[in-house]
Amino acid sequence: MPRAAARRLIAQGLSALAKVEAAEISTLAKSARTFSSLARAAGQTTARAGGSLAGQCKCSCGKAFCMGKHFHTSVGAAQAEAAMADEAPHAPSLTARHQEVTKHFPLALGVDDFIARLEMALAAYGFTGDNAIAMSNLCRDESCMILEDKIESVFGSCFSTHGLGGVLTCGVIGMGAGLSHSPVENGKERYVFFSFPHIAIDSEGKVGAIARPNRPGASAACGALIKTMLDLKEQGVDANVSSPGSHDPLEPEYSILKSRIARRIKYEKGDVQEMTLVDITKVAERVITTDLEYLISKAVNPKNADYAVVTGVQIHNWASDLDDVRIPSMEFVAPARAYVVVNGEKVDLDLQQVPALSPRQLQLLAAQSTQVVEASKSLTTGTPNSMLQEIPRDYLLNRLGGVNTTIHLDVEHQGPSWREYIKTTFHDAHHNAPKMDEHFFEDKH
Repeated sequence: MPRAAARRLIAQGLSALAKVEAAEISTLAKSARTFSSLARAAGQTTARAGGSLAGQCKCSCGKAFCMGKHFHTSVGAAQAEAAMADEAPHAPSLTARHQEVTKHFPLALGVDDFIARLEMALAAYGFTGDNAIAMSNLCRDESCMILEDKIESVFGSCFSTHGLGGVLTCGVIGMGAGLSHSPVENGKERYVFFSFPHIAIDSEGKVGAIARPNRPGASAACGALIKTMLDLKEQGVDANVSSPGSHDPLEPEYSILKSRIARRIKYEKGDVQEMTLVDITKVAERVITTDLEYLISKAVNPKNADYAVVTGVQIHNWASDLDDVRIPSMEFVAPARAYVVVNGEKVDLDLQQVPALSPRQLQLLAAQSTQVVEASKSLTTGTPNSMLQEIPRDYLLNRLGGVNTTIHLDVEHQGPSWREYIKTTFHDAHHNAPKMDEHFFEDKH
């Protein structure tokens, strides 16, 4: 037989084998999906590993892997029919979920998109991870650490002033402590202030709902703001307007948070009975921004330092069921204020005008921001037979900032021309809002 004919026969045979193998794999996959659907109808979730069924079920305790209980997979005909009809997931697309978030927060950006635009805008005015310290004020909730990680991927470790609901209680001395840690470049310090209360809007669009790892049932965010909203609706705003400096000794942060929000609602003449969690969160952002700017006015000397202020709302758009690997989780940020003060001159910035990076660039930045340290590098080093371990210098400097770039910007002479396009004007409709130490309502009587 000629070699060419032999090659054709071999190729045809391999092609036929590949089609048979593909058909078998498809059949197995369909069987696996059907089995998974039947299991869900019986109240189970099957775990998959390498395309095969791992045989593990979700226990009623909420854990994906439970050693104490096993479940039957038999179901009734009606349940089986319903399960097979619901084989394909119907989770909203990422675009649809973003649109749902923007119904409540029209300017919301994906967290990586937000960080990328912000980094470019701040760099145009001379702020980098090498020459500035970030001061973050978020809620104490562990879910907020995702945004903190993103900030620290640019500026190194933050000086934290976190409080329940994002309430600021560090005071002037506390803020000054963080400022004293700033790098100094050409005799000048630089600070970047971040302040964000947070809210959850899960993958199904439920406002306030958030899933937490290994915790059964629904959870909520922000819990402190939800509690504040419920208390104000039940007790009334006036009953919670207390004099500055007074607080519940057993609930110091919460009582201060609730009182400041009550004062702001009363000042803005809002109707708390008509307010939703989204409304309360936006009020919290305005309160905390006012408090932050007031503390800055007391703690920062603009003759000796440049600074930036970035505020808004952090939004958790997580999967409604974290055990369902088919549903992705996302984070958004809805910017409220962004401005720099350089050489005493204030410039408001419009982050929406900063060109977005390409999807490929964002993916690279996102991957880097979630990698605290390279897997190949140990966090500590030491000598044999010693209980004393060294923190490697490279890790320390990377964690604290200062090795992100070797480029030092001379903004006065080399500032990019495009920074003029991101300037904007901001009118503060509540510039006379009561300050944290102002006896505003008491003085009116």
